[in-house]
Amino acid sequence: MTEKAFIWDLDGTLLDSYGVIVSSLRRTLEELGVPMEEAEIFRRATAGSVSDVVNYAAERTGRTFREIKGRYSELSGGRYLEIPAMPHAREALEETAALGAVHFVYTHRGSTTGPVLEHLRLAPFFREVVSSLNGFPRKPAPDALLYLLEKHRLERNRVYYVGDRTLDVDCARNAGVRSVLYSPSGAGTADYVIRDLLDIREIAAE
Repeated sequence: MTEKAFIWDLDGTLLDSYGVIVSSLRRTLEELGVPMEEAEIFRRATAGSVSDVVNYAAERTGRTFREIKGRYSELSGGRYLEIPAMPHAREALEETAALGAVHFVYTHRGSTTGPVLEHLRLAPFFREVVSSLNGFPRKPAPDALLYLLEKHRLERNRVYYVGDRTLDVDCARNAGVRSVLYSPSGAGTADYVIRDLLDIREIAAE
C-alpha cells in the first residue's frame, strides 16, 4: 500500500495571510480611487481570488490587470514576514508525516511562496511546492494536481487536496482526488470538512 499524500493550499489554509492580502488590496484600490470596504474585499478574495478584485479594479479604472496586479504584488510581497502560520499547521504536518503521509503544496501564491515557507520553517515538510510560477492554469483547473499525481506516481484514491475555499474543493473534484475543506466554522461541503488542522490526523490514520 502506498503512502497517503496531502496536497495543501497555502493562503487561508496553512498560512494566516488574509490580513496582509486584504490590507494590501485595500491600499491598491485606494490608490486607484476605487472604493471597497475590507469586508467586501475579503469576501471577493475568499469566494474567488485576488484576481477577482484586481479584475474589478481594472474594469472600474480602465487600467490593465497586469499593472494593478503588479502594484498589489509590490505592496504585499514585501510583507511576507508578517504572515503567521495557521494554528496547529506545524503540528498537523509533523503528526501526519509521523503516520506515514507525504506532503506537497499547490498554491496561487507566487514568488513569495518559498520565502514564506522558509521563514516559518515549514519548507522541509514538502516534497514539492507548485506555485503560480509553474504556469499551470488557475484553479479549479486540475492541471497542477494532475502533474503532481503523475510525477510522484501517487495513487489517486490516496491523495487529498486541502484548502479553505470552494475553489479548492472544485479543483480536487476535477482532478479526481479527495477534497478536505478547512473551515473553522464547519460550514461548507467537501469529502471531509475539518474545523482544526489537527483533525487531518484522523484522515491520515484511516
